[in-house]
Amino acid sequence: MMLSRFFTIILAGLVVIGAAGGALAEQVINRVVAVVGDDVITVIDLDKSISRTKAQMARMKAAGRGQDIPPSQLRRLALERLIDDKIFEKEVARQKLSVSKDELDHYVKRIMRANKVDEENFVASLSRQGLTPEEYRDNLRKEILKQKLINQAVKKQVVVTDSEVSEYYKNHKQQFTNIAKVTFRAIFLTVDPKAGLSAGNVVRQKGENLLQKIKEGADFAEVAKEYSQGPGADQGGLLGPLEAADLLPAMRQALAELNPGQVSQVLQIPQGFVIMKLVERTGGGELPLDDVREQIRKKLEAQYTEKRFQEWMKELREQTYVKIID
Repeated sequence: MMLSRFFTIILAGLVVIGAAGGALAEQVINRVVAVVGDDVITVIDLDKSISRTKAQMARMKAAGRGQDIPPSQLRRLALERLIDDKIFEKEVARQKLSVSKDELDHYVKRIMRANKVDEENFVASLSRQGLTPEEYRDNLRKEILKQKLINQAVKKQVVVTDSEVSEYYKNHKQQFTNIAKVTFRAIFLTVDPKAGLSAGNVVRQKGENLLQKIKEGADFAEVAKEYSQGPGADQGGLLGPLEAADLLPAMRQALAELNPGQVSQVLQIPQGFVIMKLVERTGGGELPLDDVREQIRKKLEAQYTEKRFQEWMKELREQTYVKIID
């Protein structure tokens, strides 16, 4: 009996030591790599951020908007993003901003309705982009919070003057060309205007994927027949000749910058997104400033707002204790 009790005590001791050793090993493995205010970033957090950043870079590269970067730079980029996220979250908390589960559910459902997909196809679409539904919801939540922060703390500071509009027009006149008539092919991808913030994310990515297919040699007309949700789809997206004045200003401007046979980028329009291939155009000459004034103003407002937001985030970082240990 004494011997049995002795072994029981020894075994219990080994279990305690093993448990403590496991906890210690986990602490060593999950060590702190940065301190942000009263919060920390661990190596496990960093590894997850590196994986997300890799996936994002891969999607950008597939869309022709990115390139490979060395592992050391990727690691630093992922860490910097984590630090910015921590600072962002602290400011969101300070200003008492939030996105409820119901609000997020509402946005996701509206996005699905706008893209006419059920949950199964929606999840499959996210998977093709390397995203899980949880990651997508988290990205959407951050984007909604970012917009709330911008509206509350940044947008009111952005003012575009008439002189700035005139200066932009003077330096970019080639972007504002008057075209009499134009013939082109178009792939329209629609988004429900009531779908709310970030509703176009999935549709935009779909457009980028289609554009990449075209760049890789797919026939524009065939892609338009299969995917376009707008006029001319049955004819491979062929439209025209049309009066250029009847087109949306953004479409007219994009077509003015193309040569016959060239394809535009994925262009955002009120109905969603469009990709265009110029077939032929006639006419020429510059559009007067009054015709494009509001178009330029909106473009500059978007640029200034994003720039001011980044400057504001930089100011917040300078006011926050940040120590990188790794």
